[in-house]
Amino acid sequence: MCGLAHYLESEGLPTAAIGLIARHVSLISPPRALTVPFELGRPFGAPDDAALQRRVIDCALRLLDRTDGPVLEDFAHAREAASAAAGWSPPIPPALSLSLPEDEGVFLAALREEISSLESAFARWSSSGGRRLDRVSGLAPAEIADLLLRLARDPAMESPREGYSAVLAVKFAADDLKHAYYQAALSQPGTPTDVEVDDWFFGGTLAGKLLYYLRAALLAAEDESVRGFASHAFVPSHQAERMQD
Repeated sequence: MCGLAHYLESEGLPTAAIGLIARHVSLISPPRALTVPFELGRPFGAPDDAALQRRVIDCALRLLDRTDGPVLEDFAHAREAASAAAGWSPPIPPALSLSLPEDEGVFLAALREEISSLESAFARWSSSGGRRLDRVSGLAPAEIADLLLRLARDPAMESPREGYSAVLAVKFAADDLKHAYYQAALSQPGTPTDVEVDDWFFGGTLAGKLLYYLRAALLAAEDESVRGFASHAFVPSHQAERMQD
């Protein structure tokens, strides 16, 4: 859409784009664009939050008053607008900071303990009839943690799944781990927004920290295809940009 905006503007039609990946929007540099920190497929924010969605639209439309383009603005109220739902809190408190890879053994032990502490939340989700999104890989969360660390140590490792490259097979496993945590979060009372659950997982759990670590390790791999895949496959772009900030 950012590329199309250039064409429409050349025909005399003012445009204001909404972008989910700020780096891509910046590279294309449309005449006017608003970047938002939401999930792909949700450019206006969480479902059923009409007030937040209206704020996003209003911010984008106000850009049409600007004639000094290219204009690139960030949706400043996004995280404030996605405030915690009444009664919801994460199933576990924020994780302690642990460095990698110097204390890999300590980190792995702490991650296994974190996974164990979520067992009751995993069980609540299953017993409530919630839709299961994990176990595509067939591995338990603790097994996935081991696998992610193996790939971080050796991006050229043999694939654990026949017919798939190692990074793609591990991507399936990483998604299983993330979805297990998300299901644990959704088993709590209240209705969190997608931004809240995302921020909790990537900013407050050791599992989220492990995905950051894996992404960084693969971005340093010799194989260009591995680097390209790692840039977007394990951590959402807006979360990766927050980490860089």
